[in-house]
Amino acid sequence: MKCDICGGTNTYIKNYKHEYTIKGRNIEFESERCFCIECNSIVYDQILDNIASEKAIDTYNKKYGICKEKIIELRNKYNLSLELFAKIIGCAKKTLISYEKGTSIPNDNYIIILNSLLSNPLLIIDLIESNKGQFTQKEYSKLQDKLIQNNNINQLFFDTDFEPTVYNGYTRLNKNKVLNMILFLADTTILKTKLLKEMFYSDFLYYKNTGASITGLEYAKITHGPVPDNFDEIISAYVEQGLIDYKIEYENDYENHKISSIDKFNKNIFLSDELKILEQVKKYFESFTSKQIAEFSHMEKAFTETEFSKKIEYDYAFYLSL
Repeated sequence: MKCDICGGTNTYIKNYKHEYTIKGRNIEFESERCFCIECNSIVYDQILDNIASEKAIDTYNKKYGICKEKIIELRNKYNLSLELFAKIIGCAKKTLISYEKGTSIPNDNYIIILNSLLSNPLLIIDLIESNKGQFTQKEYSKLQDKLIQNNNINQLFFDTDFEPTVYNGYTRLNKNKVLNMILFLADTTILKTKLLKEMFYSDFLYYKNTGASITGLEYAKITHGPVPDNFDEIISAYVEQGLIDYKIEYENDYENHKISSIDKFNKNIFLSDELKILEQVKKYFESFTSKQIAEFSHMEKAFTETEFSKKIEYDYAFYLSL
């Protein structure tokens, strides 16, 4: 690194107080920068300068705009892909990625839309309808599936009278078994799509063998296959409680939703036959990718003979491929 002022090449690093003006507003924050030993001028350092730029954006967004964590949280609340959420709020996918990575500042129109959705989640219905022409029929149907899922009564976190039905496997919901099933399947990091399919196969395979489910969860059909009803609320609740870790990572503009266990798995709450099913399912799908297990589940009668967004009858377990 060479100083542009004096040409010196000896540098040192120290904390520096920045004062920026962004969109007419003053921003102050501290960040490490590189300085010339000879004349004490700031010397360009790609890593430190990029960190400073990101801190400037983060400081502005938290004080005047909307921070990246809230945007990610909002999109996850609706369980929407980058493509669909970008279309709903009216921006390009790459623009939304830059907002979620914190590398750019949302313009005023998007800040208004995003803050409105945070304060009134049901506003998304109006946004989808007003922008209906932007979606393909497949995308529009998928959005309807998502909204139906998000507006169902959450069977897991509200106390309700137990009614044995073909949709819960004639089993009372067991919150400890739901949590520990997730902890077992996610003891090493697992993608969300794969986790949800393995939960489906665990409950339905046990029902096939015994006439009862393990957890008492209800499952529904969505585009990517059978999933626990209200699964996003289930995952979010356990993340908030610090029981599991949930991260979104980007690879070539694609997002990977990764889940891993934090709390310790308690095998003692399961029957020996239940543990055998969990182990069998995990081993069977060990080499499957998320795409492969989703495609595998699409061949099941539980998927092909159930309408989209509808709950799946456990009696389809008797036709499982496993």
